[in-house]
Amino acid sequence: MKVKKIMSLICSVVIATSLFVGCKSSGESKGEAGGDKKPAVLTALMESSQGWVRNFNPYNKPAQFIQGFMYEPLIIFDSNNGGKETMWLAEDIISEEDNKTLIVKLRKDVKWSDGEAFNADDVVFTYNYSKGKPEIDTSGNWNGDHPKMQSVEKVDEYTVKFVMSNANVFHRKDIFYQTWIVPEHVFSKITDPATAIVENPVVTGSFSEVKDFTPEMVVLGRNPNFWKADDLEVDELRVPQFDGNDAALALLEEGNVDWAYIMIPDIEKTYVKGDAHKKYWYGKNDAMRLTFNYMTKNENNKKAFESVDFRRAVSLATDRKTINESAAFGYLSDEVPTVTGLPSMLSSYKNKDAQALSDQYTKFDLAEAAKILDAAGFVDKDGDKFRDNSDGTPIKFEIVSPAGWSDWNAGAQIIAEDLQSIGINATNAPKELGVVTEAWGTGEFDMLYSAYGQNTNIWKFYFDTIGDQARFLTSTWWSTCQNNYKNDEMTALIEELPQASEERQAEIVATVEKFFAENMINVPLLFNGKWHVYNDSRFTGWTVEEGKGPDPANPTHDSKILQLMELKPVK
Repeated sequence: MKVKKIMSLICSVVIATSLFVGCKSSGESKGEAGGDKKPAVLTALMESSQGWVRNFNPYNKPAQFIQGFMYEPLIIFDSNNGGKETMWLAEDIISEEDNKTLIVKLRKDVKWSDGEAFNADDVVFTYNYSKGKPEIDTSGNWNGDHPKMQSVEKVDEYTVKFVMSNANVFHRKDIFYQTWIVPEHVFSKITDPATAIVENPVVTGSFSEVKDFTPEMVVLGRNPNFWKADDLEVDELRVPQFDGNDAALALLEEGNVDWAYIMIPDIEKTYVKGDAHKKYWYGKNDAMRLTFNYMTKNENNKKAFESVDFRRAVSLATDRKTINESAAFGYLSDEVPTVTGLPSMLSSYKNKDAQALSDQYTKFDLAEAAKILDAAGFVDKDGDKFRDNSDGTPIKFEIVSPAGWSDWNAGAQIIAEDLQSIGINATNAPKELGVVTEAWGTGEFDMLYSAYGQNTNIWKFYFDTIGDQARFLTSTWWSTCQNNYKNDEMTALIEELPQASEERQAEIVATVEKFFAENMINVPLLFNGKWHVYNDSRFTGWTVEEGKGPDPANPTHDSKILQLMELKPVK
C-alpha cells in the first residue's frame, strides 16, 4: 500500500508538471495591443482534491476558485483587518434604524461575462432562490423553524430592499457574508441547483474563460466584461490539483506555484531552501478543536461523550505542546482557545471566569485524567485493557481528520496514543476529504479533529457553531454539524443576542462562555496557522502581516478577491 501511495503521488506530480509546461497562454496581456508581452499567469494551490470535475455551479460542492474569482458577493468582509467592509457588487448598504431593513444600492457598471446587464433582478433572484430548497439554504434564510428573512424585493433596477424576520444589529455581517450572486437568466432555468451540472460559467468575477479543464489542472482566462478590469493585473489563473500536503509540496518545489494555502513541515528546509523568492507567512488563524459527536449512532460512545468527566479527561490527556512542536513544527502559538473557539477578532469577548474554569482542564496531565475517569466509573470491566462505560458497555472511537492534512493527521495520532495510554480505545483515522464532509451530513463519525472557523461578528460566530440547529447533520463547514450539540437554552440565548441591549449582550456572552468552559463541550486545541505560502518572483503585493493588507488565505475567505487585486506582475 505504501509503494502504491508513493507511485500515485509521483504520477500526479509528473502529470501536473507536464501541464505547467504544456499549458500555453493565448491572447495578450492587459493593455498590450501588439501582444509582445507575455500574459501574467498566476498559479495557485487552493484546496486538496481527488481530481477537478467540470462544474461551475456554486450550489453543488463548488471548488473554492469558483467562489470569489468567478461568482462574487455584494460586500467583502476582510478577516485580516477586523472584518473591514469593502463594497463589491454593491456600492452601498444602508441599515435602517429598525435593525430589520437593509437597502442595497448596486453598481451600475457591472455586466455578466456573456454581456447581459447585472441588476437588481439577479440579487433578488439569488436570495429568493433558496425558498423551499433547504438543501442550498445553508444559512437558514428561508427554511427551518426560525427563518431569518421576511422578504427580498426589487425597488428599482439597481436597488434591493431586504426585510428580516426579526431585529438584529448583526444582520449585514450575516446575510451578505460570502453569498455569491448568480445570474437570473441562467439559474432560473435550473430547478435542482443542489445537483445540477453547469459546464459553462456566466459570472461577474475576474475569470470566466475556461481555457483548459482536466482533472489535474484548471486554466481560466480573464472575464472580458469584468467591471474592475483596469485594476486586475493577472491575465490567467491556473489551479493544479493536489491531494494532500505532500503532493502540494512536490508541486511547490518545482517553483511554478505563486500562491498556496498549505502547511509545510519544516518549511525552511523542505521548501525555502535558501531561495530568496520562496516565502511564507504563518499568521494566526481560527481555533482548532476535538469535537464529540453528540448524535453519534454508536450508543456506547454516546454515553461516554455525554459525561462531563469523560470530556474533561480527554482534554487533560491532550498534549498541546507536543502537537505544536511535533505535528505543527512549532509554527503555532501556545495559546489555548476558549472552549467556544473565539477567534482572535472576537478576543474582546473572552470571559475571565470561563477561562479559569477551562484552564484547569487544558493542561496536560495524564495522571489526573486517569484519576477522573476512575472516579466516574470508566474502568476496564472485561479485561481487554481498555476502559468501558460504568454499565460495562465498551468505548471505542476514531479521531477523524482529512487525509493529507498532515499537521492534523499527526496531531490526531498524538492524541490517540495518549488516550490509549490511559485506557481509552481511540485510534487515528485520516479519511479522504469527501468522505469526511459526507460523514458530517450522515452523522457517521464519533470524534473530529476539526476547527471553529473565523468571524468578526459574535452573534454570527455563535449562531454558526452553537445555535443553528438546522445545520445538525449537514455537510456545512465549521458549523454546528461538527458536534451536533443540542442545547435549547444556549440556542435561545443566541437568538436573543442580536436584539439585546449592550449590557444584556455582555450577560449572554458571559453565560455562553462559562457554560461551555465548565462543561468542556469541545476540547480546544490551539490556533491554526494562516499557512500562506507564496513566491514573489513573478508577482508582488502579497500580504505578510496582520492588519496590513487583505487576508491572503486563498481557499476559504471572500477577501482572497482583494488579495488577487493587489498583485502586480514583476517587471
